[in-house]
Amino acid sequence: MSRGPGRIERAIEAAFQQHPTTTFSAGELCLISYPGINQPEKRHRVSVIRAADKVAPRLHWRYRHAERPGGENVYFNLLNVRSYALGKLRCTSSYVRLADLEERVDNPDAYRSEWARCQPGGVWWRHVEIHRADIAGDADESSRLQEELKGLVLKGSY
Repeated sequence: MSRGPGRIERAIEAAFQQHPTTTFSAGELCLISYPGINQPEKRHRVSVIRAADKVAPRLHWRYRHAERPGGENVYFNLLNVRSYALGKLRCTSSYVRLADLEERVDNPDAYRSEWARCQPGGVWWRHVEIHRADIAGDADESSRLQEELKGLVLKGSY
């Protein structure tokens, strides 16, 4: 019988709640969950991934596996457009520094800026709003946003 969330789950949950606008890789969560270690080993990563997979659905976070050799799981907040955008970019942008990805999301004048996708009416903003409507149980709003999103994709204006 379980006694509730363990130390690692509590550390991950605290990190997710304290930083809802950012993303975390499995390695970063290892350093948070195991303070004092310099190089996480496989046993650390496995326990952190197991714990994060329990915490993430409760807090409406999700993970994607980075699309590169040796890629890690990247956890992002489904209810925050900045975190959602950074999560998408971290998984698909190979070998780009996190600071550069943050610049692309936060600055409309940055090189290869993704700022417009995060603004109200943008594609990633709509994805987050669809998740919010689904969680709130508002099926009408969710379907309306999904139809708008399909229209944007069909027109190629995303």
